[in-house]
Amino acid sequence: MSKRHNEYRDLAEAEELAAAAAAGELIFGATIAADEVLPPPAAVPDSAEDTLVVTTVRLTVRQRRRAEEIARKRGTDLSSLLRAWVDEGIAEDSDDYAVSAAEVKRLLAGLRRIA
Repeated sequence: MSKRHNEYRDLAEAEELAAAAAAGELIFGATIAADEVLPPPAAVPDSAEDTLVVTTVRLTVRQRRRAEEIARKRGTDLSSLLRAWVDEGIAEDSDDYAVSAAEVKRLLAGLRRIA
């Protein structure tokens, strides 16, 4: 890894921490109970196929910021948004178009703006 790459990575991490602090997501100097602030554990998956696995995807800073903005607008987290996009891509590749009602509403709203 080059020194320049490390500097960009450090800058991106610093910006991410600054944004989290500005949003009140970081707490300094206080002891908290994790059970009080974290969401409840997810339900046990129905099958091994539904088990979530950690997958590393490299995005540019611009891509990450835009995806986080879209996730916030949709009221979801970045991981859920990316999983939905992967599902949409898989469905498109296999000609299995499973479209959510929310997506249809979004598309129709866009058509009204064009007309």
